[in-house]
Amino acid sequence: MKSSENNGGLRRAPHLFSLLVAVLAAVAMWYVVSVRDRLEAQVEVNIDYYGIPPNLVVTDGLISKITVRLRGPETLLRSIPQQRLTQAVDLSDIKKGVTIVPLGGDNLGPNFRAFELVDIQPPRIVIKADTLLERSVPLRTIVDSPLRGGALTVENVSVSPATVVLRGPEDVVSDISSVPLTIMLDPKAAGTTVHQTIALDTPSLVTATPSSVRVQYTITSGRTVVSRRCKVELAGENRRQYTVEPEEVTVLVEVPEALAKSARYLGQLEVSVTPPSLEPGQSEKAELRFRLPEGMTLLNPATEEVTVFRKKK
Repeated sequence: MKSSENNGGLRRAPHLFSLLVAVLAAVAMWYVVSVRDRLEAQVEVNIDYYGIPPNLVVTDGLISKITVRLRGPETLLRSIPQQRLTQAVDLSDIKKGVTIVPLGGDNLGPNFRAFELVDIQPPRIVIKADTLLERSVPLRTIVDSPLRGGALTVENVSVSPATVVLRGPEDVVSDISSVPLTIMLDPKAAGTTVHQTIALDTPSLVTATPSSVRVQYTITSGRTVVSRRCKVELAGENRRQYTVEPEEVTVLVEVPEALAKSARYLGQLEVSVTPPSLEPGQSEKAELRFRLPEGMTLLNPATEEVTVFRKKK
């Protein structure tokens, strides 16, 4: 009998030891989580919105992130900056006008349940919303040209489609009677029919359907070839130490007919050369550079290179 009782005591000893270990582990975890090194940390939380009513559009108040100050164990706080914290905010209850959406600990989700929430900035979101309005409006063409003085004449301007559907806040869309469409003429297309696709420019929060339109127009003024005698200019800080040969070159250019006799326009054609690195008395070939005004096309320069000489001291 004594032998049997002793064996029973030996069997109970491991169970008591395991229970003691479990209690000590639980106390240690409680100490780590609840007592040891409780610190504060500030983290940024990205905001995602959902549930916006289909008949409304938010015009102001949407923020991308909030700042949250937390208090908790150091070991857990260290892991937070390594995470991308995101919080979803439900906007299904907003109305037309101003709605205040509070931000509290109950709204921050499971990521923060192990911490004490000290502060949230901002503590609320002030949302402004307006009724979503759709409206069909015509396009208003504005023909613009980089050339002054009516150098280009345009005919047969057509836009397809001629109207677009605007969608956006009622306060904005209701005041729009037409959408301006600026057509920037291409001077090099003089005498031809031009086809372009132009994206529409609409106010903020307003979208257009379609977002771009097809434009067709004809530039009735043609183009002609002009021969110009241009002086070769030396570029660079030490240009006075150099000379160039020949000093002038003949250049053939194509220009709009209306500007073929405009001295001011043709005078914008510039020919230059940058001197290479030379010792005094040396010379070397260098490539010409041409600067053309808008609408001018370089056809065939008489030469593409000149000889640059560095003067002797």
